[in-house]
Amino acid sequence: MVESIAAEVWAFDVDGCLIDLLGGASLRPHARELLEALRAVGARVVLWSGGGAAWAQTKAEAFGIADLLDGYYGKPDRGPDGRWLLDHLPEHHRPTVCVDDAPAEVPLGVRTIGVRPYLSPNTHDRAFATLADELAAPS
Repeated sequence: MVESIAAEVWAFDVDGCLIDLLGGASLRPHARELLEALRAVGARVVLWSGGGAAWAQTKAEAFGIADLLDGYYGKPDRGPDGRWLLDHLPEHHRPTVCVDDAPAEVPLGVRTIGVRPYLSPNTHDRAFATLADELAAPS
């Protein structure tokens, strides 16, 4: 499993997935641990946001996770099916995995990990802890 993850690019949505949607004031619990686990196995990790690349980078810096990320991108366009397009991302940052609270909007052909929307600070949220545990489990 680790070998395949090393070749992957993981894209995390920002608002409602990584950062709380209502106030934008809290990082989802276990986010840092998950990002560290992905980095440890060699995966590339990017943020993408409907708020744009600058918004994603600002949030990453504010929450102290910028050191774990490889890039920041907006979600500027949708295809005819209503899903976000990826053609604006450079090839080396095109996601093979998208973690998003709106999985129905992730492009087809990308492995999608849907998570419950992270609406407000909630120390009991375990969505990212579960993912980190799965990455750490022996193959």
